[in-house]
Amino acid sequence: MSVPEVPRCPFPGLDAQPDRPIPAADEAPGGSCPVRHSAQPQWDVEAHVEAMRRAQRSAETSHLETARAEEMAVKVAEQRAAQKGLGEIRSEFLTSLGKKLGYGHPLSDRTGLPQFTWTEAAEARLAEVPAFCRDLTRWRVEWTAIKQGLGTTITPEIMEVKYQMWGEVSHAIQQRREHELPWTDSARSRFDKVPDFVKGQVLEAVEGNARQMGVAVVDDEVVNTVISRWSSTGDFHEGLYGFR
Repeated sequence: MSVPEVPRCPFPGLDAQPDRPIPAADEAPGGSCPVRHSAQPQWDVEAHVEAMRRAQRSAETSHLETARAEEMAVKVAEQRAAQKGLGEIRSEFLTSLGKKLGYGHPLSDRTGLPQFTWTEAAEARLAEVPAFCRDLTRWRVEWTAIKQGLGTTITPEIMEVKYQMWGEVSHAIQQRREHELPWTDSARSRFDKVPDFVKGQVLEAVEGNARQMGVAVVDDEVVNTVISRWSSTGDFHEGLYGFR
């Protein structure tokens, strides 16, 4: 995978016209970005090689194709480095980042501890979760199994342990969401089928990202941008939005 050299917009699509598709995160040139941001961090060659090696090694235990694991590794490092205003991504930064990312992410230090097996029934229940947060759900279920000593075979019963924990948090978030941003009907309707046990975290995470983007209303463009970033980086800021 080649190292990208052209600065890219961290929030693509905010200036898109209604009849134009919203570009993916790696397709929006930095020069047309509507949000002020620093230049795209450059990669130290050794750090890039290390990121690729770690992604390839973790792909299987992260339940990802190698190419997607590599993409997540690159995108999350670039996003976090840009947020810190770093001009270059070095190995020391990857070491620090690996300690902050949650279990399951290809760059996380915690990934790859045990090898999990999911039963067909568990996979079927996981498929009920929206695709954009399915990887996160899988990773957090496995991490709960590790912490609670529930074994390495994931069943619907083990999933329910995590779902109940998340459900308590989700309910609390929805009860206290007094200062939420306004949403368009179209944008909010896209989350109607998100399971209630995690809906509070998802809505709060979308709004948190929207505030960082400096927008006043959560519409379809904002939702597309946030989901695109989640899908490409695998970075949900779990602790910040209650996904632990």
